[in-house]
Amino acid sequence: MDVNNTPYFLLRGQADFEQGSSHLSWNTGLQALTLAQNQVLRLPASDSATALPVWQNSSPLALDSFNQIGRLSADVTRVEFNSGRGYLTLQDSELQEVVAPQGRFTDMAFAAVATSGMPGFGQPAGDGRLALPFSDGVNQHGLLLFHLARRWQTFFAWGNAEGENATSQMPLRACVDAEQRIWLISATGLMLCTGEPLPLPYTPQPVRFEPEQANPHPLNRIWQQALPDGLQALALCCDLQQLYILCHDGAGGQVILTRPLSTLPDAPFKSYACPPELPFAIDLALAADSALPDSGRLAALVPRAADDANFTQRDCPVLTLHWDSESNIGQANLLHERYPLLSQAVPRFVSSADGQLRYQADADPDFPEIVPRPRELHALRRPQFYLEGTALLHELDSGQVDTQWHRLYLDACIPPGCDIQIAVRVFASRQAVRPKPIDQPAPLWNPLPSELPFAASLAGQQTGTSGLFEILLQQPSGRVRQLRGRYLQVQLTLRGDGRQSPALHAIRVYYPRFSYQEAYFPEFYRQELSYDSAQAAGPGNGADVRERLLAAFEGVLTPVEGRIAASEQLLAPEATPAANLPWLAEAVGGRLPSHWPEGRQRRWLRDLTLIQQYKGTLAALNLALDIVSDGGVQRGEIVVLENFRLRRTMATILGIDMDDGDHPLTLGTGMSGNSIVGDSLILSESDARQFLALFAPELATADEAAQVKAFFEDYAHQVSILLHGRAVSLRTAVEDILTEQLPAHLQYRIIETEHPFVLGIAPLLGMDTFVETAPPFRRVTLDDTYLGREGILKNPAAFSPEDINAQA
Repeated sequence: MDVNNTPYFLLRGQADFEQGSSHLSWNTGLQALTLAQNQVLRLPASDSATALPVWQNSSPLALDSFNQIGRLSADVTRVEFNSGRGYLTLQDSELQEVVAPQGRFTDMAFAAVATSGMPGFGQPAGDGRLALPFSDGVNQHGLLLFHLARRWQTFFAWGNAEGENATSQMPLRACVDAEQRIWLISATGLMLCTGEPLPLPYTPQPVRFEPEQANPHPLNRIWQQALPDGLQALALCCDLQQLYILCHDGAGGQVILTRPLSTLPDAPFKSYACPPELPFAIDLALAADSALPDSGRLAALVPRAADDANFTQRDCPVLTLHWDSESNIGQANLLHERYPLLSQAVPRFVSSADGQLRYQADADPDFPEIVPRPRELHALRRPQFYLEGTALLHELDSGQVDTQWHRLYLDACIPPGCDIQIAVRVFASRQAVRPKPIDQPAPLWNPLPSELPFAASLAGQQTGTSGLFEILLQQPSGRVRQLRGRYLQVQLTLRGDGRQSPALHAIRVYYPRFSYQEAYFPEFYRQELSYDSAQAAGPGNGADVRERLLAAFEGVLTPVEGRIAASEQLLAPEATPAANLPWLAEAVGGRLPSHWPEGRQRRWLRDLTLIQQYKGTLAALNLALDIVSDGGVQRGEIVVLENFRLRRTMATILGIDMDDGDHPLTLGTGMSGNSIVGDSLILSESDARQFLALFAPELATADEAAQVKAFFEDYAHQVSILLHGRAVSLRTAVEDILTEQLPAHLQYRIIETEHPFVLGIAPLLGMDTFVETAPPFRRVTLDDTYLGREGILKNPAAFSPEDINAQA
């Protein structure tokens, strides 16, 4: 609600802008509704009769994260790789070749799911597993799994059940998801396989108790699920949530099946019919751009037409899936956006470890020995949009009879030469005949970034072009121009010049109208008539003109009043704009280092007065250090210890080794002046009294108690700060805080340690333990690295790790 308690509907996101127009599309990168691309596609001609034999004979290709290429041998029984030394046979850690246990391999697949922090962003999704389904084509089928980094291989085989056709058991294609599960398709079914061998070889011993199964999670086929009747699978791929299966019906028609990546074998399929203009496709992959990992686009590879000698029909079709929840019917829509292929050696996508979409192209002069050559597939960066697109959005139910709809705000970008036109229709019930949409005035640009107090515009703010636009909802003519009805439906019309498109990020519809005339004027000034379709022409009456005139003032004043009502946001560290943080800190007598990240600055400002109130205390120091280290004190990476808590005698106690450098409880943090001469002997009578007074206070005399007090004073006013792990790199920032926050008479020292938890020290602070994220191992350096502590010997996930190491 706004400051006048007027509620609103917010339309933002793909689901809210769901519509059936082929001229409009949801742009995932912009998070906005735009005109759809309308490039002229050059698709090759393809039908099932010519495409299926090509699909049967196409061979897979794989590319690891280091651009090493893997392929199947000519007899399709072995895996070969090329790391720059020609094609060699892939071997495991025991130099055993990766060979199909039965028959021949049918596919080769990496785990590659495009998402943030994963493929497309420099980091592979999988851990280096290569899935290799195999079959003899008759009765023996299975899956071989090879790990490129750990260099092991394992397989699981199965046969046909009695009376079962081999087509339902023979794996044809494989897909590895982000959780390292392997999905397989046969001609008529779907299978799920999981598992791996033990990390180290294990030899059972008969003299001791052994588990019945040494490996609790061996590679195994968990379940299989039949595809809908009449469909045969051709290809599959997956993202983080869904599995996509390309199928055909045997009569030239194709559909795309989807199911969630659930381990339940009875998860339902959704079927999306492919458009008739799509040629017969034989492979499927995610077409997500690296910058748009969740764009929901699928690339369908079509074999090259035999009579296209110059390869002019070279575009790869890209599809989006649309599901109508009302009719429960799915439709795959063909995008009119070009993804041209330079050539096509094999009509099969490349399984890439980095998640980038690639295809198998012909060799070129730069790499003549690489046949076929993996090439990246990208959209042609030459936008060509539809000139106009119109769509009706979902109905909005106010829940109130005879609602007067008030105002509509657009968060949009309308470039020069483009336009957004709004029309609405209102009606009293869903059963009523829908009236004709009523055109509204052109959107008016508002200098505020948002009608919400201190909110930013989704589209960015540029005068007259992008930011906030508003429309007062009204009839175009007539004596009374109010729009009344329980339901409202918005019709959008986007227009462009072909080269650029308007972008609509969000719509906010306010209702009912807050009228200054109705709220503040005497009754005889108020509107006494209602809208009459018989009087839809002509000028408005006085009350109507006055109401709309006052609405212009209300449209300006309401956002201003809202900003005044929410002005405390400007003083709240969590909500104030980042530009206000420095002067807010100065207003309370503090300062904010400009190099601090914004989150740290906001937290420091929030707790600054508390730190000032208890400045010089242990609690205030811990809080300040915790802020500057982004939670290092809470994680146990910074420990502030008052030295009197670790007091111990400095007397030389002969015969007792008090060196604790290797002691598991204190790890060298204690201090001693001890020397080993003989059996227990304490030198110095005064030190002996101190020692007795500390450990046997009931034996201390008054004189000894005074010496103990003096002894304590020698260890008072001293602080030790222990830095663990990541906190060592923050030493300079910690010293700045200590200088600023500690009283002048206190002395401190900083102790750095690699051990994040010291059993003999942490209990003194009331802590039991803490869990930290282990730092990644670094590369091994001769004469410098402690193996197992800071570095490990680990192969990169490559077909030939030795070639990677040689290059490094």
